[in-house]
Amino acid sequence: MAEIVKKHEQVVAPFYKNGVTLQFFTITFPSSVAGLNDATAAGVKSPVVQALEAISQVASIELIGTISTTTLPIAVAALGGAFGTDTYDGTNSESLAVYMQSLVVAAAATTGALQGIDNASTTIAAGVRGQTF
Repeated sequence: MAEIVKKHEQVVAPFYKNGVTLQFFTITFPSSVAGLNDATAAGVKSPVVQALEAISQVASIELIGTISTTTLPIAVAALGGAFGTDTYDGTNSESLAVYMQSLVVAAAATTGALQGIDNASTTIAAGVRGQTF
């Protein structure tokens, strides 16, 4: 039987999943999004879905946590270690959290409030609800 040898594989507990490091972030919405996680409600996109779609432009979302009123923890796949500071937008040196936040805000600029939530005020921070890893 054929065997795949991963000579550079390293297990980094507890944030390691099938060869990929997981990097955690918390999305904080301007007001409660509890119950607003349906793709559309009455034909209007969910603000949660809008934020996740914007983030997925730059990173693969591997885990989505439970919404706690205004916060939603997520984990993205980071091949080769955690994303650091870079020029993600092509000009400014910034963290991945700052760049993902700019994508969410840009998406909100084109749609305005969705289901009563305006993602123009949504923030993204490294870690899960204030806990960094």
